[in-house]
Amino acid sequence: MAPIETADESGDGAAPTSFTLLKQSIDLDIRFSPRVIKGKTTLEIEPHSPLLREVHLNCRQLKPTSVTVEDRNASFRYSDLYERLTLYPGTDLGQHHFPKTRIERHANGAEDELLVTFPDSVRIKESRQDGATGNAAGLGTGAGDFSYDPIKVVIEYTLDEFRDGIHFTGVEDSDARYPHVYTRGSSFPGTASCWFPTVDDGATKIAFDLSIKYPRTLGDAFNKGRSTSSGVTNGYSAGDSAIGSDADDEEGPDFTEEEKALEMAVICSGELTDDITDTEDPTRKTASFEIDSSILAENVGLAIGPFTHVDLSMYRDTQDDERLGSSAIRVHAFCLPGKEDEVRNSAMMLARTLDSFTERYQSYPYGKAYKLVFVDDLDRDVAHTASFSICSSRLLFPETVWEPLVDTTRTLVHAVASQWIGVNVVPLRPSDRWIIAGGSWFMTELYLRDLFGRNDHRFRQKEIADRVIQMDRKRPSLLILGDMVDIDPGEEEFMELKSLSVLSILHNRLVKQSGKNGVDRCLYRLLLNARNEKLPNGAIDTEAFRDICEKVGHQKLDAFFNQWVYGSGCPSFQVFPSFNKKKQVINLTIRQIQAESTLGPEVNPLAAPDFVREAKEKKKGFRHSSDLTAFVGPMTVRIHEADGTPYEHIVDINSSNVKVEIQYNTKYKRLKRNKLARERAAAQQGLDATGDQEDVTFYSLGDLFQSPEETDDWQLSDWSPEDEAKMEQESYEWIRVDADFEWIAATHINDMPSYMYVSQLQQDKDVVAQAETIQYLATKEGHPLISSILIKTLMDSRYFHGIRTMAADVLANCANCATQKVGSLGFYHLTKAFEVLFCLPRTEETQGTPMTRSNDFSDRSFYLIQKAIPKAISKIKGPDGRAPRRVREFLLDIIRYNDNRGNDYSDDFYLATLMSALTESLRTTKVTDPTLDLDAEGELFVFTQKAMDELSRHQRLDEWIPTYQNIYTVTALSCGLTLMLNKVIPFVPSEFLQYTRAGNAENVRLEAWTCLVELGMIKRENILRYMIYEIASDPSPHFRAGLLRLFELALGHLAIGDLPVLDKAAEPANGGLVIEQEEGPTDRESELKRRKLEGAMAALKMEVATDATLRRCLQSALRSGVTSVRDVLDFLEICALLYRQENHLIINLKYPRYWRSRHIGNGKLVFTRSERIRTTARVSLIEPPKTQKILIRKPTLKISAPVLPPAPAAVPDPVPSAAPIPPPAPVAAPVLPVPTPVVTPPATQPSPPTVAAEPQKITPPPPPAVPVEKPKEKPKEKPKEKPKAKPEPKPKKSQTPASERPKKQKESKSLIRLKYQNTERFAYALSDEQTHARKNKRKAEEGLADEPAFKRQATADEIDDMPLMKRSSTERSGTPLNGERGLTRNASLDLQVNGGRPRLIVKLYVGKANLAKFPVTG
Repeated sequence: MAPIETADESGDGAAPTSFTLLKQSIDLDIRFSPRVIKGKTTLEIEPHSPLLREVHLNCRQLKPTSVTVEDRNASFRYSDLYERLTLYPGTDLGQHHFPKTRIERHANGAEDELLVTFPDSVRIKESRQDGATGNAAGLGTGAGDFSYDPIKVVIEYTLDEFRDGIHFTGVEDSDARYPHVYTRGSSFPGTASCWFPTVDDGATKIAFDLSIKYPRTLGDAFNKGRSTSSGVTNGYSAGDSAIGSDADDEEGPDFTEEEKALEMAVICSGELTDDITDTEDPTRKTASFEIDSSILAENVGLAIGPFTHVDLSMYRDTQDDERLGSSAIRVHAFCLPGKEDEVRNSAMMLARTLDSFTERYQSYPYGKAYKLVFVDDLDRDVAHTASFSICSSRLLFPETVWEPLVDTTRTLVHAVASQWIGVNVVPLRPSDRWIIAGGSWFMTELYLRDLFGRNDHRFRQKEIADRVIQMDRKRPSLLILGDMVDIDPGEEEFMELKSLSVLSILHNRLVKQSGKNGVDRCLYRLLLNARNEKLPNGAIDTEAFRDICEKVGHQKLDAFFNQWVYGSGCPSFQVFPSFNKKKQVINLTIRQIQAESTLGPEVNPLAAPDFVREAKEKKKGFRHSSDLTAFVGPMTVRIHEADGTPYEHIVDINSSNVKVEIQYNTKYKRLKRNKLARERAAAQQGLDATGDQEDVTFYSLGDLFQSPEETDDWQLSDWSPEDEAKMEQESYEWIRVDADFEWIAATHINDMPSYMYVSQLQQDKDVVAQAETIQYLATKEGHPLISSILIKTLMDSRYFHGIRTMAADVLANCANCATQKVGSLGFYHLTKAFEVLFCLPRTEETQGTPMTRSNDFSDRSFYLIQKAIPKAISKIKGPDGRAPRRVREFLLDIIRYNDNRGNDYSDDFYLATLMSALTESLRTTKVTDPTLDLDAEGELFVFTQKAMDELSRHQRLDEWIPTYQNIYTVTALSCGLTLMLNKVIPFVPSEFLQYTRAGNAENVRLEAWTCLVELGMIKRENILRYMIYEIASDPSPHFRAGLLRLFELALGHLAIGDLPVLDKAAEPANGGLVIEQEEGPTDRESELKRRKLEGAMAALKMEVATDATLRRCLQSALRSGVTSVRDVLDFLEICALLYRQENHLIINLKYPRYWRSRHIGNGKLVFTRSERIRTTARVSLIEPPKTQKILIRKPTLKISAPVLPPAPAAVPDPVPSAAPIPPPAPVAAPVLPVPTPVVTPPATQPSPPTVAAEPQKITPPPPPAVPVEKPKEKPKEKPKEKPKAKPEPKPKKSQTPASERPKKQKESKSLIRLKYQNTERFAYALSDEQTHARKNKRKAEEGLADEPAFKRQATADEIDDMPLMKRSSTERSGTPLNGERGLTRNASLDLQVNGGRPRLIVKLYVGKANLAKFPVTG
């Protein structure tokens, strides 16, 4: 199979960065103490162009140390995603979109993670293929023009931070589990590149070679790091070790000698080729693996630990073993010590599963062996890799437990099926993931049909379809769901369920059309095409899969795929049958009502578990369409006519309202019921009615308790004469819509009498039909006849156990009837059934509650019934909303007198069910006044104490003798939650809080957190901080993922507003006045808004708007170094729900300090920085009349620049319309929004704080021809400035030494670039004020008084503190040009760095005007 090309597509031909990855070798040196991995990988790439000089690879959380290309050192640029996950300093949760964008860039390949640049000495050699033509320069890039010799790229790296990709378990000080390490596989790209650099894009398939160095024994894994006296080995100190880091612990982990001698094993994808001891270090071994088949990088996995091997091939049948011979696939399981029996009990069927898949579909694609290992802390049930499945140890169960049987078997069989569809065949695009999910689960269910039976298969199909109908409301289609499956775990669960259901109904349609070819044949063709390389790299898309199905089924499937794959939702049918005696036809009207308003938010309000998921879908851009079109396709209608014969009719559903006439076939009516009546009459008279063979009928189910004695003993009821008469007039027994399960739809047949449903229950052998009848009876009010029918169903062992448990559950509804007689009858039937099935026979001595027999759980069906009856009895409530006394006492007695002696199976789950049932009996459904019946309250109080003692006893028992998965403790926590919510026991949240601590089992911790969330404890700051801290710091990926889901559930409760208020226990009503205040319209309106997503999101934002604790906790969690990318993305999605996106960044700048200058003689000055800090902006001598804000985008900085007033006219008198120029008085400059950055000037030359333009050291041109007297007119305007007109400064300028004069003149020149229409001119002017300022500065340095030439003169310290200028100046003035007025039109500001010194440059653009005297301030 050819590897995928990796390229940047640009135009025709090969891009200069395109290449093909041919093969990759990985060498790993894995150490447990300290946790570090040193790796070296070699990639063989084939260039597509001789211009290839760079190679982009995926690399995350690694630390590359060296890169060579063709044995030459190469430069590389590395951008680690995990260094960019956190919020940058200075950012807030309002900038949550920045890290999210960075993650998306890495996921989309837009970010160069590891960019390797080829050395100049590396040349790409080309070799012409046969028949190829190209140009002389060798630049031909056609498909067959040239090929180039492979180039070898070697990358060495280290890995010491494990947030994704690979996980260590059991190496913490407080962790008593066996240490082991494994890779956390994922179905999404980006995981493999976390432990070796590669092309991890989800499309590139290559072959791999792996060489893994690991410790030989468990003792060697932790003793190596402490062999030296200095405590430092290989650059790591003993304190870096995760185990034994305390100073007092010098012996390493507390292992026994037997545990230290345990051999470490490495299990990896591919075939083991070598496993030898290291010649240099005998405590380490090296194992080599080879993967010949091309696979994705994400499908490479490994595990290292003290695993025990279990050969599951021994459970293959002898006949199959002899038949397969050497072609039989070996199945190897590995587990931690002590769990070998659980592995055998849980996975014994996998050898037969592999044989079945090989014969039904295609041969196993990965050699002759399949491996699976069971590890701890895995965040999913199974991680699928090539020829190797990494499974969670939560799946294992002992042979004494029944409950996990079905779920574990389904999961492990699906792991095997994923080797064919999931690893070998992959989706072409993310939108095609539904094919992989549906195909692998369809293979699983088809095999389980042979393993568990047809009834179990059909019943599970019915359950899955009902769940899909309930969930598929406002959901994306399967095609859109593929792009959203990574945003929430609920999306993946829904996609698996719906894709399986869609392929199941497609299978039924294809089989019905062709007779034998179904979806299993389509999957066979799909795998055959992948094996023959007809699929590019084994990638399948939706269009190609539809073509395969159409060829196999010989029919067009456009309408089917448009509805079930490209569309969303499920249809809902209402059927109206009527019989036309004249025409002898049955008229059927079939309507689709899924688009009606009855399915709106009022009927299906937003639920707390769905809030975060729907909000994420909205952020992703999904919008549910309210315009639901009608579903079309064939539907099978089965009519059981009067003679008992079922007649099937195919109805074409082509619109939302279909009417059809079905021909009636039976000539004689009610033959079956006539015979039934005769049989009953003969039984009453003691006669034999079997001799009459006129009409033959087979009654299969529900024909129990026919004798009068049994009827009286069970208090059974029969149909009334009126009902019998109606039944005699009916023309058919019952009607079934969609009898062959070709639709995922909710169907309801209107006007179909109850006795027809009962006939369907008793005479239809299909468990789906029976389940539909039970669901119908559950909607009816309790009646003695319904109770009699259900108890017959419960007691008939010929029914499937799922139907019997459903009947027991519905019997509780009859017991809850408002009529006391019916309620007593329901309770009597349930207790009678339990007594007959599981209790000792009554005697004269044993009255009251019968004594239960010793448990015998060898029959799984009876075991499930024994659990279902007490659970149903606990739901019985009286008119006051409380369980009757006899119900409570019955449940307490059977839990007290439970006897499991002599039983080969554990009764832990059975007792857990009884604990839940006892708790349910204490729950009340109505609020009553406890003062009405004090005797009943006293009896209930005493019983409650007895029940709590029983629950506490089992909870304490679990602490001494742990049960399987701590089922007693988990159940006790759930019971405590129920009792607190109903205020049966005091509100004490600390009862749950103690079980959330690290060290407890993860399922116990998660259950405790569930109880705290349901109690509304998320509103308390300390609980909120603790919860988010646990998410951000716990080392277990499974626990973090589960707790994160609970945090999202808590946010859903806050948004919906359904959290309970249980801060105080309910006050007794004795002597108190209770005031009931009706809810106002505002509250009602708010509640209605919260039922919709928009209203719930707005309510949640208001709820947390002022919650500073939540903001701080989320910020801290986003800076965690433990969380994975998936965890960080979930936190960022939560921030997007709670906080508004803000595109700004707050920059913190240091205040500038003042500088001091000291004259040390001989013309030398010493400048020192003082401790005095400037906290206000620089004072300007000119007050600007107006300010204009100039926005600098990078960085965002607002600077106020003065708007210049018009220059005064030449005449001395000011123009009235023009604003006069104020005197040069010290006026405070406008305060900037952020502190102006201050650059430290050189020690030898201070600079002023403001600048008009960048000083230029150039030779000035001749001054413009302007009257010299012009500056002398200004004192006339400003009498206060007359001292400035003294002509003394000019003679003093000549007194300056000649060596200093040019320098001073050069420094005093100020360059101002003026834009005169299209002409640039340069104006240079030196004012008398500047000359006077220099003189005053020199006097200030000598400590002399300043001449009072100005109203306020800048001090020496102020002048020395002025930055960015080469000389002291408080003002820049220009001489008017040509007597014209100057008008400032625009200004721009640039920040340039020249030689490491920044300069602030202000360019003022003026029109054709005269440049008057004006200040330029920064």
